[in-house]
Order: sequence, then C-alpha cells, then structure tokens
Amino acid sequence: MSRITIDVRTPQEYAARHVQGALNISFNDPSFVTQMLEFPKDTELIVYCNAGGRGGRAKTKLTSLGFTNVTSYGIMGASIATNTPVVYQS
Repeated sequence: MSRITIDVRTPQEYAARHVQGALNISFNDPSFVTQMLEFPKDTELIVYCNAGGRGGRAKTKLTSLGFTNVTSYGIMGASIATNTPVVYQS
C-alpha cells in the first residue's frame, strides 16, 4: 500500500508553501472527487490545508466515497506526520 500526501488548498496557496512532494488537488476544484477516485480506496491518504478545516472536510468526503485510510492535518501537522519539510516560494 502506498502513501500519498495531498494539499487540498488552492494552487496559489500551494505555490506559496507546501509539504515537499505533496500533490495539489484543491478541495474547492469541481473535479476534486474525480481526481481522488483515480487512487485505490485503500491508499493511505494524508490530506492537509492551512489549519485543518478544508482538510477535515476533504477527509469526511473521501471517507464517504469509501476511502479507508485518510488522515487530516494543518500544513505543519502534515509536515511532522510525514517527516517532510515545508517548501517555501523563494
């Protein structure tokens, strides 16, 4: 089973700073569900936003779609959970 880190913020927020290696799939994008359904439902998904609000909503949505291993964090929590640095725009 693989682990994927997903930044559910906007592309602009992602560009400013993100967890290194995270995919940017914005929760606000109309194609969010379609994009997420490309992953196997047993994939370990770590979703995050700035402070946890959108990440929490994304987790709820993904769980309702049948994903079985989803955790949600704010950006710093995701960095700690994955032991991966936050990359800042220079």
